[in-house]
Amino acid sequence: MVKRNSRKRIWESSHRWFWGGSIFLIALFTPATVFGQGFLRTEGQRIVDAAGNNVLLKGIGTGNWMLQEGYMMKSSDIAGTQHEFREKLIETIGEDRTDEFYASWLGNHLRKVDVDSMAAWGFNSVRLAMHYKWYTLPIEEEGIPGENTWLDIGFNLTDSLLSWCAANQMYLILDLHGAPGGQGKNASISDYDPDKPSLWESQLNKDKTIALWSILAERYKDEPWIGGYDLLNEVNWTFPGINNAPLRELYTQITHAIRQHDSSHIIFIEGNDFANNFSGLTPPWDDNMVYSFHKYWSYNDQGSLDWVTQLRDNFDVPLWLGESGENSNVWFTNLVSLCESKNIGWSWWPVKKAGFNNVLEVSYPEKYHKVLEMWRGNGTVSADYAFQAVMEWSEMHRFENCNIKYDVIDALIRQPQTTETLPFQAWTLADRIPAVDFDYGRNNHAYFDTDSMNASFSNANETTWNQGWSYRNDAVDIGSLEDPQGGNGFYVGWIKAGEWLQYTLKHSEAKAYDLNLNTAGENNASVHLAINGQRVSKNTPIDKTNNWYSFQNSSIEGVIFPEGEVQLRVYFDSPGMNFNYFEITNPRSAADMPFTILHAETSELDNEIHIHLNKPVSTTIEDIPISDFQLIVGYSLATITGIVLNTDQANKISLLTDKDLLQTDVIKLSYRGQSIVSNEDSLENFTAYGVENKVAYHHVIPGKVEIEDFYRNNGFAIENCSDLGGGFNSGYADDEDYLDYLLYVENGGKYQLSFRVAALYDSPQILVMLFKDDRFVPIKAVTFNSTGGWQSWQTYSTTVEIPAGKQVFRIYSRSGEHNLNWMEFSDLTHSPSIASHHTRCYPNPVKDMLYIESSGAGTKEIVLLNLHGQIVYIHKYVDSVMQIDVSSFPAGNYFVLLKDDRKVQPFTIQIIK
Repeated sequence: MVKRNSRKRIWESSHRWFWGGSIFLIALFTPATVFGQGFLRTEGQRIVDAAGNNVLLKGIGTGNWMLQEGYMMKSSDIAGTQHEFREKLIETIGEDRTDEFYASWLGNHLRKVDVDSMAAWGFNSVRLAMHYKWYTLPIEEEGIPGENTWLDIGFNLTDSLLSWCAANQMYLILDLHGAPGGQGKNASISDYDPDKPSLWESQLNKDKTIALWSILAERYKDEPWIGGYDLLNEVNWTFPGINNAPLRELYTQITHAIRQHDSSHIIFIEGNDFANNFSGLTPPWDDNMVYSFHKYWSYNDQGSLDWVTQLRDNFDVPLWLGESGENSNVWFTNLVSLCESKNIGWSWWPVKKAGFNNVLEVSYPEKYHKVLEMWRGNGTVSADYAFQAVMEWSEMHRFENCNIKYDVIDALIRQPQTTETLPFQAWTLADRIPAVDFDYGRNNHAYFDTDSMNASFSNANETTWNQGWSYRNDAVDIGSLEDPQGGNGFYVGWIKAGEWLQYTLKHSEAKAYDLNLNTAGENNASVHLAINGQRVSKNTPIDKTNNWYSFQNSSIEGVIFPEGEVQLRVYFDSPGMNFNYFEITNPRSAADMPFTILHAETSELDNEIHIHLNKPVSTTIEDIPISDFQLIVGYSLATITGIVLNTDQANKISLLTDKDLLQTDVIKLSYRGQSIVSNEDSLENFTAYGVENKVAYHHVIPGKVEIEDFYRNNGFAIENCSDLGGGFNSGYADDEDYLDYLLYVENGGKYQLSFRVAALYDSPQILVMLFKDDRFVPIKAVTFNSTGGWQSWQTYSTTVEIPAGKQVFRIYSRSGEHNLNWMEFSDLTHSPSIASHHTRCYPNPVKDMLYIESSGAGTKEIVLLNLHGQIVYIHKYVDSVMQIDVSSFPAGNYFVLLKDDRKVQPFTIQIIK
């Protein structure tokens, strides 16, 4: 059968986006690999050089040079194709000036300095996106039907590019991006004109395509730095049947024409449907062939390339990721790392455009913008003005006028090989450091941002990963300022709780300092600091300025910096601020600082409390009695079962407890003793110190769990669901994909486990697993029957045994495909009640909106009481989730009382506002 995965990674060119912003940075990168002399060729599943060395192509595409696409010209809505753009120009400035513009465009957009720089940065190949119109006339302009008039300009441009590549020992791959007539209905990609016959509707266009490849092969047959021939880019055409027979027929005819002259160079074959549908294109018909696929806006987990590596394994043919890009640096690094781990070379798209997610960023001139606005019907400009504007637009594409995006280069070339970070600049403690100049490196290593990539083809929820669209292509949201207010004109904004930024600094002496942050915001916020992985400050309030762009300084006092190079992290405990820059001031002796607690927090999964101190602990573990601590969870004393001193973080102590800690728990910790010492200083005692509850949310069992509410997703796509109630479902299951969920099971025993499932084919199987003894153990194999379609839903039930307490529950895809909407656990051992396993309140502590969720049926009454027993809120509801706006409530402790019309014991919990 044909798996749906064949359409799982198909992309639409119309979804390519671009953004503004610019910066010029300085960094060093690894030069391109020097290969052995001679032609590239295939050897089994590898691409090798003449000496038989494996060659991993690391390339970049010349998009928008020979073939202009509307999204890169910023004209998609008015001139999405090159022929439409040219027609607009002729109407505005005349044909002679239009020709002058295109001569300038071709001369400016790609030059030797561009190729020299690509090689210096670490790229070893270039993919030339060719438009046939620079090589030959359209069939409509030929004097005699079937005749081919060859044009010097395209061949001369290709000759020059090849010479630049050869000088840098880079391979040039010829890619027919725009074939005669256009090879796809997504017109901007191929310059397809629906008013004229396409490639597939005209034998003359097919003959011209074959003839063009024949003359290219004859011209370059002896050139070793030609890496190969990419016959047709991103065909997207619906052929009769399902086997792409017309596409295969044309491919074989082109192959035959090439081999009449050239038996040495690789032939690259792309599938239909934007390069990813190889139905009917196997097995290979040439012994020097590579299958080329494209990948955009989908997950980069280990299973995401299985569909194409199976193609490689089945037919013993190499693979090449011929085109990808238009995403975040996070996505870039993950995909390159994945491809290289599977020995798949790649080519990125494009080298330059007006946007910050490519290697070279082109500035967008105001004059050119006015011309586009005139075409949209907004205002007028003269022909002379328009000509100056488009010529300026051409000039902006010269290398020296572009902004080099070293963060993008680093993400493509260095970061896939390492998780190490690089300093953005050689900062010292004397510098004023812009917030946006954090270290180079991967997400969760140089910074952490919760929205890091566009994976909308795998998950409809994951689309907008950036809000500022400027300065850097890392996941961090960066905006620009008209008034820099002491910074560099850019700021970090749209901050979410838990995000952080890292800065590498050097200094000569260990001391305590104050750190002043320049921030603005309409809400109060909070931050804390860490140095070399250790917390060094308390959660520090950042006062609002009542305006997102009126910046002021807030100080974090008494931060102890060790000597030498340090990695300083600024953690955002809450949203509500824009961050401009920071300075480090007021040096003083670290010995003068008291030995004190900075923070206490729970583990995310384990039943542990972590205590962060401002100085290293010199006491041995044997000298710290457990009785020096007291742990209160809710209203009960919890048993501390152990103490751990962290060898990698000398400023940290961890307490272990046998109490299951949950997200709704209010936790207090006290220390009364003299046992914990840092050199000569004893730790200051503390009483009822509030522990930050960072326990991950656990689904309360019995209950219903929506499939998209996973803790971890490895490989599944999440898509819109048409089942009753809507929402989302998992889909496109590959073998070995899995979803993990955190459960809290109050009563262990036998449960009915029901899945809401849809499947087109019979017998997909999953394993239901629990994490035990440091590994996942299967507890049930579940096989589904066909429901008749991917959105035809049925409920399937089985029984499982689940122990009490916190559990990590896994759905593991063993074989076949299935979609899941939800799963539900029904207790078969204990009678139902409205006990705590049915109800939860979150978040706790709460700032603005309190959510109360109860799975019990019937009418409930919510009552909020203050500590004096006074009712401050009362309401009846029947929905499973109730939300209460407590933003106007005074800060303090409250009791939530839930009454149920089934006459069962009320549920009560304390919350903190």
